[in-house]
Amino acid sequence: MERTFEQTIADLRMLLRDEPPCTTADITDSAVVYLVGGRIKGVFLSADEPEGLDEPFAVDAWFVGQVEENLTDWFANPRFSHRPTLRNWTLDAPPLESAVG
Repeated sequence: MERTFEQTIADLRMLLRDEPPCTTADITDSAVVYLVGGRIKGVFLSADEPEGLDEPFAVDAWFVGQVEENLTDWFANPRFSHRPTLRNWTLDAPPLESAVG
């Protein structure tokens, strides 16, 4: 059974809500999502810094469609990372042109 975009976001929100602050759902090797203020946000990981966060992205229907296989695998075996740098990064993150989620 395929998940709808709304169900995917609701399930990610539910699972992340149970995790400590600064936790990401590691959807791909280079893209993670996190929960802030009840909203699902995304960030690409830095290729240059092992624990670095790079650019924010909208967790929208397009993104979910692009990583559908990754999400299927992730929901079968959820992987989370605790990223203390996320707390400061969210305060200083570059602006997202079209915030959704």
